[in-house]
Amino acid sequence: MQIKNTVKLFVTAAILTGLALAGSASAAPIQIGPGADLAGTLVADTADEERQNVALTSSGNDFVNLAAGVYNVVDFQLNVGDFDAGTNNAGTVAPMLLTGSSGSWTTLWVGGDFDPTSPGIQTAATYAAGTETFTLAAATDVYAGIFTKNLGSAIPLTNTGIGKTDHDGNGFTAPTGPGDTVDGFSHANLTRTYAFEVNVEAVPEPATLTLLGMGGLMMIKRRRRS
Repeated sequence: MQIKNTVKLFVTAAILTGLALAGSASAAPIQIGPGADLAGTLVADTADEERQNVALTSSGNDFVNLAAGVYNVVDFQLNVGDFDAGTNNAGTVAPMLLTGSSGSWTTLWVGGDFDPTSPGIQTAATYAAGTETFTLAAATDVYAGIFTKNLGSAIPLTNTGIGKTDHDGNGFTAPTGPGDTVDGFSHANLTRTYAFEVNVEAVPEPATLTLLGMGGLMMIKRRRRS
């Protein structure tokens, strides 16, 4: 009987831990970047040029201070204008997350190439929670950026003064992974903001999940005694 009760308690604890994990995963993702649905966007950017941009402090969620921990990248959303407007049909857009400031950015995460298929807001399907992660050792201001390669698509932007971006024209070296230095911007603090966002979620620490599960287990044991 004692063994059977012990097994039941362990199974219950495992279920509670799983529920805690599911509950944490269902929390709303954290948006980093101006937003793919940024109000006032204009299809004003030149198509089929290579460039990189980092959204600077303005309104909205251009940067987010994230606590220390591990984070999943949930998705990358982008508002695409006249995609592949010129003769090129292979232009891609890739997202990145960075820390630092104008002229001395360091990548925390760099996403893969995304080839837009039509104008409008699109979600890159290549990113999934659990496969794209980055780790912060301390609380950090995290910025979102994008870069285009192979003569990428035209990206809607605002130039109405509601945002700012670090901007680099043709000739930059595209980052390839975390820890890369992103500098040499030719138009620092350019008064425009591109319509995109990177959504992330915190990964619960195993110790936290265990405590949640054991806490529920103790509540069950108390109820049985009363």
